[in-house]
Order: sequence, then C-alpha cells, then structure tokens
Amino acid sequence: MHTPRHFRADSPDREGRLIRENPFGLIICGDAGSSADAVPGAAPVATHVPMLRRPDPDGRPPADGEPLLGGVVLGHLARVNPQAAALRTAGSALAVFLGPDAYVSPTWYDGDRPNVPTWNYAAVHLSGPIRVVDDRDEALAIIMASIDATEAYAGTGWDPTPSLDYVDKLLAGIVAFELTVTDVRSTFKLSQNKPVETQRRVAGRLAASAHGRDRELAALMTDVLRLGDDAA
Repeated sequence: MHTPRHFRADSPDREGRLIRENPFGLIICGDAGSSADAVPGAAPVATHVPMLRRPDPDGRPPADGEPLLGGVVLGHLARVNPQAAALRTAGSALAVFLGPDAYVSPTWYDGDRPNVPTWNYAAVHLSGPIRVVDDRDEALAIIMASIDATEAYAGTGWDPTPSLDYVDKLLAGIVAFELTVTDVRSTFKLSQNKPVETQRRVAGRLAASAHGRDRELAALMTDVLRLGDDAA
C-alpha cells in the first residue's frame, strides 16, 4: 500500500487500535486454481473474515502499542470456501483492516480555489507467511480467542460455556489460520495536506452527517489532527 509521508500513522499504537476496533477484514492470497493445469498464484482471492492479533499465553489481547511486526494474526474461514485450499499453497498472505472512511466534497474546501472530490480513510495492511492450522485443539483455541475478543468488544456478557459442544462440532466445517507479520503498511488519510481551517470544516461536516461511518471518521480526524486543542 502506497503511503505518502504525511498520511502515516501519528503514533505507534494507532495501527493496533484500528485492528482491534475493526476486526472484520480481508484475507488475501494467491489462487491455487480449481483445475489440474491451473497455475498456483495466478490470481488473488479474498474473503471477508474476522481476525485478531494472537492473545498472550494468559489470554490477554496484546496492547495497542505492542509492535505489529513479528506478531501473529489469527482467523478462520469456511472449509468449503475455495480459498481454504489456496491458503495451503499460497505461502504468504495479506490481511487488510479498514477503519472509518468517508467521501469529502470539494464544496467543503475554500470556495475561491479549484478543488476535486476525495476520500478520507484509515487502513492497515499486514502481510507475511501464512499457516493453515490442522490441529483440532489449536483451531478450537483460535475460535475461542475470536469469540472472546469480539464479545469483549460487544460488551454483551454472553457466556459461551453452554455452546461449547456446538462450537466443537462446527470445527469440521472451518479452516483456521495464522499469519506471521513480516510487513506492516498503513494509511491514515485525514486531510493532513490541507490547512487547519479546512481540516476543521471537513471534520465538522462529517460530524454532522447522518451516516455513522462519517461521524467515526470525524472523531478520528479530531483525535489525530488534534482539532480539539485550543492551540491548534
């Protein structure tokens, strides 16, 4: 992912936080093909799946500021999904996490200058070797870690204990995987290339939007660009 210098993450924990708050991402790898004469890696395939950073041995999720490089991303997809077979031969994969995004109208800029529409967004790309997890206990641990992480974020207090037998039966229909992160790329494009007055105007328009994603981006802009600071 191309990232101009002025659109890079402003702090070490920004990327980890985006992943934690937006766990439903894309796992992308080369397509092994469905025929005998198919060329491995000839085309990319992708699946939308929940993913998380591997918890500590005691079950605690890694801190947002803990380095992503060298860490591990866990996930799973349906066994009937053709990408499940592709993961075994791909060797490496790319995990994409998208944060809030929104359209930015040129009418929100300085009216005396020519401008064009754009899109503000935040995204993190993690890539590296990928391994399919065949061990049943290890795969179950990945599923349970996924449940723990998403339930903690949802805050419902759901107790999975009564459903553990059902979860165990579902294991036959899924393929778990782990991706070891060897490369991290991120973009936080939040109007950093515009004057502060324009940044405030864009954030204000997004904050007043009827669309929740727009308001999320407005909050991110205000935080990253420190638009709430009196000294800004």
